[in-house]
Amino acid sequence: MSDTFFNLVPYFVVGVILFVFLVIVLSKVLVNVGAREIAIKERQYFGAKMPPGRVVATEGEVGIQADVLKPGLHFIRYPFERVVRKVPLIEIGADELGIIEAIDGEPMSPGRIFAPDRAENAHNNFQDPIAFIKRGGVKGIQLRTLPPGLWPIHPYLFRVSVAKVTVIPQGKVGIVMSADGDQLDSGRLHGKAIEGHRNFQDAEQYIARGGQKGPQVEVLTPGTYRILTQSVPLEGGTEIKPGLFTIRLYDATVINENGIGLVEALDGKPLDPRDYVATPVEGHDNFQDSNKFISRGGQRGPQKDILLPGTYYINPLVFKVIPETAKEVKPGEVAVIVSNVGKDPSEEIRRQMANKVRERMEREEQQHVSDAAARLDKLDNESRSMTEIQEDLMSTDPADRRLDEGAHEAYVVPEGYRGIQETVVGPGRYYINTLAVSPIVIPTTNQTVEWTAGEVVNTFNPFEVISKDGFTMQLEVRVVFRVKPEDAPFMVAKIGGIDRLIQNVMHPLIDSIFRNQASESSAMAYLQNRHEEQERAEARVRAHLLKYHVDVVNVLICHIHLPEELMKTQTEKVLAEQRQNMYDAQREAEEKRIQLARISAQADNQKDLMAATVGVEIAGKRSEQRKAEADGEAHYILATGKAEAEKVRLMGEAQGVAYHEQVNALGAQGVALIETLKVIGEKNVRITPDVMASGGSGDGAGNIGTLLLLNLFKDRLNGEPAAGSGAKVPVK
Repeated sequence: MSDTFFNLVPYFVVGVILFVFLVIVLSKVLVNVGAREIAIKERQYFGAKMPPGRVVATEGEVGIQADVLKPGLHFIRYPFERVVRKVPLIEIGADELGIIEAIDGEPMSPGRIFAPDRAENAHNNFQDPIAFIKRGGVKGIQLRTLPPGLWPIHPYLFRVSVAKVTVIPQGKVGIVMSADGDQLDSGRLHGKAIEGHRNFQDAEQYIARGGQKGPQVEVLTPGTYRILTQSVPLEGGTEIKPGLFTIRLYDATVINENGIGLVEALDGKPLDPRDYVATPVEGHDNFQDSNKFISRGGQRGPQKDILLPGTYYINPLVFKVIPETAKEVKPGEVAVIVSNVGKDPSEEIRRQMANKVRERMEREEQQHVSDAAARLDKLDNESRSMTEIQEDLMSTDPADRRLDEGAHEAYVVPEGYRGIQETVVGPGRYYINTLAVSPIVIPTTNQTVEWTAGEVVNTFNPFEVISKDGFTMQLEVRVVFRVKPEDAPFMVAKIGGIDRLIQNVMHPLIDSIFRNQASESSAMAYLQNRHEEQERAEARVRAHLLKYHVDVVNVLICHIHLPEELMKTQTEKVLAEQRQNMYDAQREAEEKRIQLARISAQADNQKDLMAATVGVEIAGKRSEQRKAEADGEAHYILATGKAEAEKVRLMGEAQGVAYHEQVNALGAQGVALIETLKVIGEKNVRITPDVMASGGSGDGAGNIGTLLLLNLFKDRLNGEPAAGSGAKVPVK
């Protein structure tokens, strides 16, 4: 058994040797490449020599072969070829891109930094090195990049670097700088836009279609882009390799509410020297499409178009955006527009507008002078004609004439022309381009200017003037004025604005008017004639300010400060006059009191007075009635009177004869006694007292009778009837 064993040992050794040999040979001939790797092979013998400068061999040349062994089992022509090494596949992450640098290939054109891909799609994203070499692949950093994935890239022919994708966040804009490309056009600051580069992600198309070196007019809006930018080699080194493009982030242009954006172009055609703002072009999408702005003839300089509230992705290297607030015209105001755009007004247009203004102002001045002269004529104590008053209003001193020089000249133009626009803008909020037009806000409500010691807006120191009699007076004056909306453009054309009107026109003009007017009157007369002086000043101020298209509402002399010594004298005089007036008032009061007492007494007796008055009137009426009745009876009496008179005469004569005879017969005393007794008996007259005292025994009856007779004759002699008798006794 031992002999047999020893006899088999040589065969066993030979078998082992053959097995080892086969294993070694097979390991060199058969190569298994894993699923995530590639194998690099080299030809060692029996082949052509590579040309100078070449790195990898093709077409059987000796050296590192251009083609690689991809995953799988491969047969190697050993010992003529061998596997040099196995390398893992190149992995590009989802947020990355691979940048390829060719170690071998055609030399790059002079002046270029990045290699154009002449082989185009033949090399299948650098996975076919032979096609890259055969189709004229160029040595250097390639314009084509690798998208995310696993790539079998030849490590001897290509170096792979990884770059992060470009992310433009919200509210940002990406500005692109190109490190390679054609030269910029003459006079241009930015590379022109080209088509097909897909937001700079297709660098091959960018270079092939004439992309230019330098800053680009196109921008990147928020998003993710695979752009050939700076990269880091995959081997983990710290070397940073420049890319074709450099991206810089800028804030997007945001126009807030109630704001606007004024735009100034930094690139484009030169601006016409006669223009203040550029001629607008269409299609630039609020200046977000810089290429269309430039390609359609956009000009450098201030632009007429503006940006309204919103967010805009504008290239800040092409356009400068100036934030501005919207203009607001409040109630009681208008905006005069000074336009920097439009047609140049011809001399004829200017002349027509000037004539129009002149005619209107002459009418207004004439009307004002007539009205003011009529008012002053009523106040004027002097015997001046209306013509003289009008001439006095229109007269000016040299200082006033210098202020009024050129008052009729106006540079106001119709719509569509450059200059101060004839039409004003009313209250509201306006988004206007202040580079193209300049709004001047003019209040149209009443404005007040005061010359007083108080601290208020639009205040000057009081006027110090010298009167005709040499006294220094201090005047506090208030002027109320307004500018009508239709006059606002012409006022702006004449003086520029309200502040300049007050400072440069109203203050010196009104100062001059009050000084001149005060010098024509004594101090006390000026104080006493304050209303008249105020009217004259207002008429003159109004006449002058009409030339500046300003309507004066009124001029008020608020206070007149006279010198202390003059005021003291005047005060004493006034006090004396007041005392005299007081005495006169007291005297008048006393007189009125007396008169009042008289009137009161009359009022108290008014009833009696009225009764008496009525009685007088009644008596008068009765008198008239009686007169009428008397006139009626007069004729009757006249007719019967003669007969009655004759009857009485005859009866008297008869009675007289009878009495004569009785006297002769009885005596006078006896006749009287008879007549007395007759009367007593007829009238039943009581002639004796109830008690009679007699002082003696004489004939009392005779004494009584004698007494009665005496009284009877006495009464008859007096022409009066006897007591108790109703008969009339004629007295002869």
